[in-house]
Parts: sequence; structure tokens; C-alpha cells
Amino acid sequence: MKKLTTVICIICLIVFAAIDLSAQDTRFGLKGGATFYKGTVEASLGFINIEMTSDTHLGFAGGIFAEFPLNDLISIQPEILYMQKNSKESDDFFDIGFDDFDDFDDERATTNLSYIDVPLLLKLNIPLDGNISPYVAAGPFVGYLLDAKAKVDGDTEDLKEFMKDINYGLIFAAGLNFGKVGVEFRYDLGMANIIDEDALLNGDFDDDFDDDFGFGGIDVTAKLSGFTVMLTIGF
Repeated sequence: MKKLTTVICIICLIVFAAIDLSAQDTRFGLKGGATFYKGTVEASLGFINIEMTSDTHLGFAGGIFAEFPLNDLISIQPEILYMQKNSKESDDFFDIGFDDFDDFDDERATTNLSYIDVPLLLKLNIPLDGNISPYVAAGPFVGYLLDAKAKVDGDTEDLKEFMKDINYGLIFAAGLNFGKVGVEFRYDLGMANIIDEDALLNGDFDDDFDDDFGFGGIDVTAKLSGFTVMLTIGF
């Protein structure tokens, strides 16, 4: 709850700071669309390092934004978005040479993660004649985990206790506005380790793995990245 309160405070600070910049020319809007995310997991077992990357899986994104112009070309755009960052294990995701893990090859697990993301973008508007207005944007985001589920062969498992509440990274976006309506493409580069290693590896699992393979403790990191395609409506 303390972390959620921190995120809410960050949202308020961003919005109030931006309102002071240029309240008269403020533009508000809605956006929504599809997400295509993948997860990258790295495991370190002593001197052995293993990297596994999932396939992308369809999700939903939607929320609100505000645009505060600094001048005719540059503006600041804070957003509050609900983001589904889903992924699906590839055919060879667990094909890492150990029989205990190879048994998972036939079980295509889908991971469904839901976040509240708060991006703060610096936006460059490219002036053109006519009704079309292209732009590029970039900036950081911070996200709060709402829900985390894994589905394997119809069974659903709750993963939230093994996940960190806070995610963060960078966003790179490009889009076209056609008057009040627009389309936007963006890439989300997650930079935080979303796995809570203490919760995941605490207890018998880490000890059993050490007994089986003799490598010592396991270090696990997981990061998210993906593309989003959204329609926007400005007011």
C-alpha cells in the first residue's frame, strides 16, 4: 500500500507541475489499443548463465493523457494508463539442457500481468501543412503491478507474491494526429527486474536445486519489453 501511495503522489506531482507550465493551452484526451509484450528471463547458476525469451502475447492498453505545450514544437505529456503486459513461452523456452526443465516443453504457459503505468513524455510535434500532424516522443515511466497470473493447460496460478510491485523503464513513441483523432506506435523498454528473488527462491526450492546440481544459489532476473498500438482522441 505504501508503494501504491508513492505512485499516486508521483502522478499528482506530475499533473500539477505540468498544469503550471501552460494551463491555457492544455489538451486532454483518451487513448486505447493493443499491446504485444515479451519477457526475458536470465538465470545465473554459479558459473552458468541462461537467458530465455518468451513470445509476444496480445493484451490491452487504455487510459488518459494531458498535453502541455512549452512552445509551438515541444510539449510535455503525462499519462495514466492501464497496461496488460502479457507473454507466452516459446516452444524452446525451457529447452536448456536439464531433463527436469525439458518436461515443460509441451506446456505452453501464458503470463498475464496488469499494471498502472505513469509515463512522462517529452513530445516533438512536426509541423506540416494540412490536417496531418506527426510527432515523436520519449520519456520514462513508472508502473505499479495490479495482478499477475500464469495459465498452463487451463490451470491458473497467482504469481503476484513472486513479483515486485514497481516496474520502470523508457518509452519511445511516434504517431500521427488527424485533427482530434490520432494513431500512435510505441516501444516500451522495461529496465527493472520484476521478479522478487527473495520470495521466489526462498525456502526449499533453492536448497533442492543446489543439492541436485551443486551450483550454489540461483540468481533470477526478468524484464518486460513490448510494442503498443493505440488510437487517441484529444479534446
